[in-house]
Amino acid sequence: MTAHALELRNLRKSFGKTEIIRGVELAIEKGRIHAVIGPNGAGKSTLYNLITGLHPVTSGRILLKGADITDKPPYEIARRGLSRSFQVTNIFPRMSVLENVRCAMLWDLGYRYSFWHFVGRRRDLAERSEAIMEQTGLGSRRNVPAGLLSYSDQRALEIAITLASGADVILLDEPTAGMSRSETEQAVALIRKISQDRTLVIVEHDMGVVFDLAETISVLVYGQIVASGPPAEIRANTAVREAYLGPEAA
Repeated sequence: MTAHALELRNLRKSFGKTEIIRGVELAIEKGRIHAVIGPNGAGKSTLYNLITGLHPVTSGRILLKGADITDKPPYEIARRGLSRSFQVTNIFPRMSVLENVRCAMLWDLGYRYSFWHFVGRRRDLAERSEAIMEQTGLGSRRNVPAGLLSYSDQRALEIAITLASGADVILLDEPTAGMSRSETEQAVALIRKISQDRTLVIVEHDMGVVFDLAETISVLVYGQIVASGPPAEIRANTAVREAYLGPEAA
């Protein structure tokens, strides 16, 4: 049996006496786009921080492609093929688009800590960098300092960086937040494009984006998964409507 791309088993996280994540059970199928939704304060960011090793787990297990990554350091999780974007864009603003992308792929291509290699002369780095920039629509901006890009292009660059790392499991955190309608449409097209041969997990508040992209949706409420299934099933779920609208409206 093929292992799930990502699996959470009875995952719990407490800060002091306050339990934020309360026994989450979740299995993400390989090669799927899986959205995690929920009202503010549901624990979505905490869940991402546990998966990526930013916060230690109180109890439970996290499996990446069948291997236990619970409480592994973030760099080791990244090297095992899981990458993440953040709500706040996380790039090197003074470096060019090309330099940002190139830095992200060094480890995946076998380059380690070395002061005597001039990366600008490496054909493998150049070819792969160009391919990723073209894929994400940044080819014409390769020499522009990242800090001078538009907001939507900075988000595209962050996705390019996750691709450059060689990750095949990608966690996107609010990928369309703060975007106009046209920018959102471009971002959705890009996300759909990069999903080929990869597993994407998306936290997103824009329900139009969620129902447009996701093949499976899981709903997190007060640290627990209350529903998980295809979009049509989630749309009709009473518990989901109560979580967002309250019992009387639902």
